[in-house]
Formats: sequence, C-alpha cells, structure tokens
Amino acid sequence: MRTAAALFVLCFAAGAQDSSTISLDNGVQIRVEANFGNPTGQETLRVQMVRARGNSFYRIFRDQNQLAVYAYELFFDLSGGGAAVAARARPYGPAFVDQFPLADGGKPTPTLAEERPLGPIGSGQSATLDLFEIPGMGLHVVETISVEIDSKRSAGPLRLADLQIAINGKPLPLAQQQPVSGRFVMFYLPGRGGYVLAAADPGHGFVKAGVIDGNRATFFLDNDQYQCTTSQPILTRPESGQLWVLHLPDYKPAGSWTTHSRSGETRPAAAEFFAAASDSLNWWLP
Repeated sequence: MRTAAALFVLCFAAGAQDSSTISLDNGVQIRVEANFGNPTGQETLRVQMVRARGNSFYRIFRDQNQLAVYAYELFFDLSGGGAAVAARARPYGPAFVDQFPLADGGKPTPTLAEERPLGPIGSGQSATLDLFEIPGMGLHVVETISVEIDSKRSAGPLRLADLQIAINGKPLPLAQQQPVSGRFVMFYLPGRGGYVLAAADPGHGFVKAGVIDGNRATFFLDNDQYQCTTSQPILTRPESGQLWVLHLPDYKPAGSWTTHSRSGETRPAAAEFFAAASDSLNWWLP
C-alpha cells in the first residue's frame, strides 16, 4: 500500500525538526514543520505527507520499523476573500484505513480525539498544533503550520474555472469544480486518464499539442480533438499562447481525489471527474 501511495508522499528523516512545503490547488504555499522535542535517539520518527483529497492531506508519523505511531488529516481552504487560509486538523476517517490497512501492523493507528480548528491563518502567519508525546523517549510532537499568500503567484500562469470539455465536438457531462490555478493544471477523465497542461515545455514527455486563446484551449491527441472552455481566461498573461500536454492514460487518482461509493454501486463518470493545479509535477509523476 505504501507503493501505491508513493505519488503523493514526502518523507523526511527524523531529527529535532522536519518540514515540508506544499502548494495548494490555487498556488498558496503552506509550510508544515514538525518539532519532535528532545528525542533521546531510542526511537526515531519519519513523517509522510500524503495527499488525501483536494486540499486535504494525511500526516503520518512512522517509527524506525515503518509502523505508524500517529496519523491525522490536515485540511486547508481559503477564507476571508482569499486573504487567509482556514485550517482544520481532524481524525482520519475510513478512507485512510482503506488506503493504509497495515499502517500500524493491523492495529488502529492513534489519531486526534476530535477535530481542531486552527482558525484563519494570514500570509506570513502561523498556527501550532500540539499532537502527542512518547514518554521516556523525549518525543513531544508539535506541528507549526505557516502560510504564504502572494496574489501574483497564487493566480498562476494557468487557470481553469468552470471547465467544460468536448471531445470531437461532443460535450462531456462534468461535475462542477472549484477554480484552480498554478504552473501546471490537470484534469482527470474516467476511462481516459489524466491530462496535464503547461504553457511552456517542461520536458517529461510533454508535447506541443494545441493553443490557448482567451477562455478556450484546443489540442489534438491520438486523433482526438479536445476543446476546453472556461468562464475566465485560461492564461493569466498574455491571454493567448501555445499549449503543451502530457497524457497519462493509466493515471488513477490517489487517496480520495474523487468521491467513491462504499456500497458497491457505480458512480456516474461526471462525479469522478476532477481538475487540479500545482507548481510541481511531483503530484502526478512518479
């Protein structure tokens, strides 16, 4: 199961501290730093940060035997008209157990007792979260969540708002999505895989497949024509340009990017579609 989740995993060696920086779908930067207190060295911890769904992440603390000693879910959302990030720490749910059934050798992994709102965090501000202790080991884990919001950066060079897609002139039934923007944007189509879009060639197998003109992007792949229309210009500056596309036909959403049924029924493809953005290809490429 760890291999299946590796696409969205950031691991760091334990010490007095470790930290990771992530970009939300709108480009806002979040830094999460774990302070371990004064460890004696008898037990070491490593931290995984695994994308769960949208702007929600699992924080998983593993010991030297790769067993999870603690885990919780960290959720972010813009608030105050985009001037701050609302953060909440909450116990992990059944989706975590499904994804990591042997995280603690088959035993329930310890987690938060209840949800903890961390309040709106403005740019340059931070909030702390006191998590757990391991008596006798000198380990007292406290996380610090810091936010950086740059209005120019958060706009991103590419933006998808109210995305609609037609293939060979036939519109697809797509679920409504929140706007996303970043250096790279992508969308997932059930049965077809993922499509990562860039405004310049980043390498990694991207092909110059089409053009962007205002609220419309048109590209050709495997003899199919894709027309993407949005409610806002796709390029923030200028409004037209070339389009590079990487098609990942075998891509499957990791974690809970889409909402899957637990009762066995088949969900409509529109409900499985999603769009996302990032300043790094690491979210989608191994």
